Amino acid sequence: MKKILSLLLALGLCFGLTGCSDEDTKPKENNTKDEINEDKQDEKKDDEKDEAKVYGIGETVTYSEDGKNLINFVVNSVKITEDRNQFDDSNPAQVIVINYTYENIADKDDVYISSLNFKVIDEGGNVCETYPAGANLYPQATPIGAKSTGEEAYGLIQQSSKIKLIVEFQLFGDAKTTLELPIQ
Repeated sequence: MKKILSLLLALGLCFGLTGCSDEDTKPKENNTKDEINEDKQDEKKDDEKDEAKVYGIGETVTYSEDGKNLINFVVNSVKITEDRNQFDDSNPAQVIVINYTYENIADKDDVYISSLNFKVIDEGGNVCETYPAGANLYPQATPIGAKSTGEEAYGLIQQSSKIKLIVEFQLFGDAKTTLELPIQ
C-alpha cells in the first residue's frame, strides 16, 4: 500500500513540476508584421482570382487541393422541362434540368456530386430548390479514373433565361465555383 501511495505521489509531483515550467512549448515564428500582411494580401488575391472566374456550359472546372488536380466538372446543358409532379405543391414558374459530368482524376475517396453540392439562383436572385421531376440520369460514386453523368431538376421561382450555379466541391469546406448558364 505504501509503495502504491509513494508511486502516486511521485507521479503527481512530476506532472505538477512539468506544468509549472517557464518554457513556452509553442514553436516560435520569425515572421515580421510585414511578411504576415504580404501573406494575407497574397491569399486575398488568390481568392479574388478564384471568385472572379465565371464558367459557362461546356467549360471544364478543375478542382485542385494542395496543387493537385482532383476533380473535373462540366455542365453539359440546362434545359426546360414541361414535366410536373402532381404531388408537389411548390408550383414553380419554370422547371429546369441541369445535365453535368464529373471525373475523379486523383481523389483517393470516391467522388459523388449531386444537388447537395449545388446552389441554383434564378434571374430574380432567388435560391431555388430541387424539383421531383424531369431528371433521368443519376450521379454515381466515382473512383479514380472514372466519370459519371447526372441530372438534377430545379423549380425556379421566377421565369428565367439563365441561372447562376454555385458548385461546392467540399460539403464542409469553402471551395466554390460559379457558373452562369443560359437555359436552352
